[in-house]
Amino acid sequence: MKHGPVGVFFVDLDGTLVGRNGIAERVWAPLMALREAGWRLALCTGRPGRGIAMEVARRIDPDGLHVFESGGAVLDTTGRVVRQAPIALQGVQAIADVSRAEAAVLECYSAEGRYLVLEKEAYVLAHEKLLGFEAEVSADWPPQVPLVRLQWVVPSTRWPSLRDSASGVLTQVSSHEGRSPLVPGVSFVSITAPDVSKATGMAAVLEHYGLSPASSAMAGDNHNDLEGLRFVGAAFVPADGADAAKSLAHHLIPSADLGGVADAAAILLSR
Repeated sequence: MKHGPVGVFFVDLDGTLVGRNGIAERVWAPLMALREAGWRLALCTGRPGRGIAMEVARRIDPDGLHVFESGGAVLDTTGRVVRQAPIALQGVQAIADVSRAEAAVLECYSAEGRYLVLEKEAYVLAHEKLLGFEAEVSADWPPQVPLVRLQWVVPSTRWPSLRDSASGVLTQVSSHEGRSPLVPGVSFVSITAPDVSKATGMAAVLEHYGLSPASSAMAGDNHNDLEGLRFVGAAFVPADGADAAKSLAHHLIPSADLGGVADAAAILLSR
């Protein structure tokens, strides 16, 4: 008789699985052992379902579902969109207007992984390297296609003032600040439809597998992981994660540089 999975282990990418030197080699064996023990693994990231993020998704669970675009899209590893949550055109236009007024770099993403920009500024060029594929310059701005996530890319020191300037607009959407150890000093502010977060994408994955949140775990490190960390039965946070994330942790694990996700997998295996 075939049984369903034991649980789902959701793993954030930047700052949790990926450290300053990439992904620590020691994480792979425990993750594969967790798969062999009946767990499904799911990447749960703000990145699009293309490039490096999709490569990692295929490695950890090649026939599973994964959460991209901060919960705006759930894809399988062929790139097929299983669930998406587009942002209303009114919200997209409002964010674009603020970006223009504040001279803030804005990126736009579709569920299928299209990465659209107004022009290839320095932050966009750096982000292309991080993502592993190039942005498209859109003739229409904002792009007239369904978008599941917008993103400001700004110096971290500038985010508080931008947040204050956009406070009225941000009530129309959900927003979360994230960072990557590969691009220090930069804030990636993901904007999704109202009430959309990594947790809503995770809920779609659990529904697919017929599991409850109590049968899931997550490793995450930053503010864009908070809803997900609250949602799961076991929350793992790196010791160098954001204080708000650490306050939700059931277990603190070593940093991404030290391959802390391996420790999380080992704890789940010991149960």
